[in-house]
Amino acid sequence: MYYHCLGRTNLQVSCLSIGTVELGIDYGIPSRADYGRPERREAIALIRAASASGINLFDTAPAYGESESLLGETLGSRSDVYIATKVSVPKNSDGSLMYGKSLRQTLLESIETSLHRLKRDYLDIVQIHNATVEVIERGEIAEVLEHAQREGKIRFLGASIYTEEEALAVIETKCFDTLQIAYNILDQRMAKRLFHAAQVVDTGVICRSALLKGALTVKAQWLPPELTALREASTKVMEMTGGSWETLPEIALRFCLSNPSVGTVLVGASTQDELRQAVHAAEAGPLPEDLTSRMQALALAEDRLLNPVHWPLA
Repeated sequence: MYYHCLGRTNLQVSCLSIGTVELGIDYGIPSRADYGRPERREAIALIRAASASGINLFDTAPAYGESESLLGETLGSRSDVYIATKVSVPKNSDGSLMYGKSLRQTLLESIETSLHRLKRDYLDIVQIHNATVEVIERGEIAEVLEHAQREGKIRFLGASIYTEEEALAVIETKCFDTLQIAYNILDQRMAKRLFHAAQVVDTGVICRSALLKGALTVKAQWLPPELTALREASTKVMEMTGGSWETLPEIALRFCLSNPSVGTVLVGASTQDELRQAVHAAEAGPLPEDLTSRMQALALAEDRLLNPVHWPLA
């Protein structure tokens, strides 16, 4: 395992980090292979194994079911690992954005709940979950998080986004220390402008969706007919690399690890085998430069294929 400085946070984080949504809720592509979160004892064993392998950053969120409490039970007393959690964007019953006193109270309660579940005196990174341009430009959530930061409850601020427009808005504010984006072989949309912009202001980039919710794994075979183009794109990756469904996840992870602008790559492992494969990918190191260059031709552009929110999954 090797380590990078996560932007201006100066946190030395492992090149691989653990995304825990798959440990807290049922997540991914329903398949004949496997589906559903592991039992609690298995999830705890996996978190411990990840830490023992040298992984020192774990990403979670209140929206991820049991995820925060699992991390709190396993790593709550550990000062040698970092936990990045999130706050959801508070909304009123009619779907409009909350503001003022109600917003502040909702956010502060979320932070206190996360502190309790994670069994921590402070949160290493708190990210706005699915931050939109409107939320970023309004700045009210960031102000509340900065207040909690001054009180010592938060060390660093971050945002998790979907689009390039949102990512650039986050960077432009200069108040966010980290930025979580989707990036993988098939979704290279952030590579055009985002990585350079983040480097200019020293924002730490956290890469999620390296396996595109399972589309860059054997589970691609069970994508619904509406996503045939996505399955075919994954097949092209295998053909270019001379691999198989079994080796595809390692290739996908190494592609992300090959980008020097990425601070850490989130891995959504839910089994010990998946964790071992991810650690092996990190040990194998970046892909050859000529291969990563050729992989630019594999990138897709349609959001309906690249954003799992639009997938017709049960």
